[in-house]
Amino acid sequence: MNENRLLTSGSVVPMITPMTSDAGGIDPKGIAALVEWHIANGTTGLFTVCTTGEMFHLNEDEMVEAVKATVEAASGRIPIIAGLPFAGIDRKIAVGRRYAEVGASGIVAVQPYEDPLDEQVWYEHFMRFADAVAAPVLIYENPKWPTCLTPHLVARLSSSGRYVGMKDCTGDVERLAAMSDSGGGAFGVMQAVQEQLVSSFICGATGACCTASNTYPHLYRQIFDMMTSNRIAEAYEVQSKIRRWLLLYKQANSAKHVLNAIGLPINVASRRDGTVTGERLAHARTLAELVKAEI
Repeated sequence: MNENRLLTSGSVVPMITPMTSDAGGIDPKGIAALVEWHIANGTTGLFTVCTTGEMFHLNEDEMVEAVKATVEAASGRIPIIAGLPFAGIDRKIAVGRRYAEVGASGIVAVQPYEDPLDEQVWYEHFMRFADAVAAPVLIYENPKWPTCLTPHLVARLSSSGRYVGMKDCTGDVERLAAMSDSGGGAFGVMQAVQEQLVSSFICGATGACCTASNTYPHLYRQIFDMMTSNRIAEAYEVQSKIRRWLLLYKQANSAKHVLNAIGLPINVASRRDGTVTGERLAHARTLAELVKAEI
């Protein structure tokens, strides 16, 4: 398989960002423990500094520190792709170059949400970024903002040889298939909507990039392996389990609490939502027990 295709192949987890107990900084030891756990449980790649990883709550130095710690912990065993939450091209380039310097396997840029919804404007934005950084580039269509990304635009970006894939959060499987086809086999598409993984793989997805894979990564790897070996009926059974467990995951509303309950040395501190109810903790513990019974 082409090395760049590995960046979007399998189960690429949009990784949480372990922090110190007061959420005052990045926790490299927590990151190292989490990376080891993911590798042991079949994760094929990690997407660090993503929405699940609190990308909008980190400063630029913390982003680079998180990527560096993840790269060092992985030590070349799985690819590490690193996200950029910035709309503006100058900040994208500045931090993207720092990611490349610390060894990121690929760099993931969100759509230029402050630019006009115009294909040519977006093409020029994405190409200016790709030409400025020394790493393969991916696109993250963050669902917070509108998008004008189309199969035609994807084909143009893919044909440049600089763009290797994307994370699709729309849940539109027909659109996903068109995006995959437009790249002519050189552009990978990761499905973010975990309820549709089997149908997405059938329609051309190369990988999964799902939030709940932070807590039960083995199931997402199982689906990928089953689909790769054409064991579709078995994959549907795993898909059903993911859907059942997803309800608990959403009720817990904190991957960090689940991972902590599993026994990983992950602080539960977060900069996003400090509200923790007894009910949420109970759901986290229940899910943790289900995971521990299987891995």
